[in-house]
Formats: sequence, structure tokens, C-alpha cells
Amino acid sequence: MWKKIVAIILLSVLVILVIYNNFPSLFSNEVSNEPNMFDVTGDTSINGEYIVAPNKEMLKEGMQAPDFSLPSLHSDELVSLSSFSKEYIVLNFWATWCKPCTEEMPDLQKLKETYESKVDVIALNITSMESKVENIKKFIKDGNFTMDVLLDTDGQTYEQYSVINVPSTFFIRKSDYTIVKRVNGMMTYDQMEDHLEGIFNENKSS
Repeated sequence: MWKKIVAIILLSVLVILVIYNNFPSLFSNEVSNEPNMFDVTGDTSINGEYIVAPNKEMLKEGMQAPDFSLPSLHSDELVSLSSFSKEYIVLNFWATWCKPCTEEMPDLQKLKETYESKVDVIALNITSMESKVENIKKFIKDGNFTMDVLLDTDGQTYEQYSVINVPSTFFIRKSDYTIVKRVNGMMTYDQMEDHLEGIFNENKSS
């Protein structure tokens, strides 16, 4: 009889240990206040730093780009989509802690210089997820980047554009603010140029 009782107790302890090791949150009363983020840097299907579940419907190609009013990094002016005058806008969401973002920046700078007559390049920093603005200023200064840098201080624009990972880039036609291309993840310069040339050619034929 006692052997059966001891065996049941040992089995119960073993089951509890297995559950605790695999599902520790069941034994914790702490409530997480962290954003819903998952590190996907090991996922080769997404070349980005983090992925975040969007709070709104995913913005797709053919939809209208939401307008915004954001401060510029180098001035107190508020900037919106209507502030830009070129035929197309390349809107890139990025952060200083995101390695693919910082690696992509020189190619964005090259894109700005190559297509300056037709394209405005905007580096929209997700400032609500930065530790301090000084990190952004230092990175931009050290890299001699001259594209427009805007600060999304409250994360509202980030949510409006349903960004799921950074970097993410939106190619926007200025005449009607239509998103003509959305790219989730890092691009090379050749990829950026291919996307732009494809957009230009499509616009000519339409």
C-alpha cells in the first residue's frame, strides 16, 4: 500500500516539474508590459530585426498612404507627406538598434543621390522604441546621411502603416498618395533601384 502511495507522489512531482519547466508562465503572477515582439533574426524568410503584430489592417499596395505630422530630426518643423514635392516618396521605417536598418542606410543615401530629381527619400525613425534621440543624431551625423529624418515619437505612424518588422519601406506615388510597393525587410541598392525602375516603367505604360 505504502509503495503505491510513494509511487503516486513521485509521479505527481515529476508531472509538476515537467509542466513547470515547459510552461513557467502558469506559475507566475507577473503581468508582462513588454510590447508584443518576437526576435526573428534567425528566420531567413525575413531580413529584419524584430517582428511586431500590427494593431490595424495591413497596408497593401494599391491602398492610400496615411498622412502624418512628425518633427524633423534637425528642426522643430512638423513634416507631412504633402511637404514633399517629388513624383515619388520612398518612406523607410528604421531604428538605430536594428542592424539590418543601419546596414541599409548607405544604400538609401545612394538612392537619394541617384534619383534626387524624381524621388524624396524619408528615413522615418521609430523613436518610441529608441532609448534616446541623441543616438539617432549621432548615427545620422557619423554616416553623413542627408535624407530627411523624421521622428515617430509616439509610435502612431508606425501603427498606422502596420509595420511588422524593420526595416520596412513604402514606395508612394505623390500625385494620389498611393502605395505602389511595400517591402518588409532589408533591401540592397540593386533591389531598391529595380523596384523604382519597375514603378517608373509601369507609370509610363499606364
